[in-house]
Amino acid sequence: MKNAQANSPAISFSWCHDATAEETLCKLYLDNVSADYISHSELQGERADAPGNWRADLPEVIRGEIRAALSHDWAHGDSTLLAVATSGETIVGMALVSIDTRQRASKSFAALDDLVLLPSVRGSGIGSQLVEWVADELRSHGIARLFLECGAHNLTAQTFFQGRGFKQVSVVMLRELDAMTSAVDDKDGDRG
Repeated sequence: MKNAQANSPAISFSWCHDATAEETLCKLYLDNVSADYISHSELQGERADAPGNWRADLPEVIRGEIRAALSHDWAHGDSTLLAVATSGETIVGMALVSIDTRQRASKSFAALDDLVLLPSVRGSGIGSQLVEWVADELRSHGIARLFLECGAHNLTAQTFFQGRGFKQVSVVMLRELDAMTSAVDDKDGDRG
């Protein structure tokens, strides 16, 4: 019996600047992220309007983000780049990466904003390889740290990233201030 992978095209990784890939990348994102994917950056940005709830205009938002990232590159010092994993001519994974350009932190850093894979390649090692490729690229450009965030209920992603050397450094919490009732926990005895 032949090894099925022997007939598969090699996987390659690169920064993507191909505007003709925009539709494919938008579809990859929109078809493969659940509401569990939502973390505080989706709520602080234009993607989601509540925990577990994408905005109705998510396709337009993602299209704009991907379009902008496709036009960025290292040579111009741009802050958001888009990496892709391809098998032959097929994009099987993508990573949006934001580079800190303010350089106020003690160590240079970037953020892995998104990592999305086709379901057919999950568990094959391509996600790990894409993360490592991005990390190597960042390191080669003098970036010392790579941050990311996961939705609180996205346990699969949390486990995946912990297995790739990422460590939890904070817990982000949210309190909705436009709620009609005040729900204050009095466990610490602050109220008389």
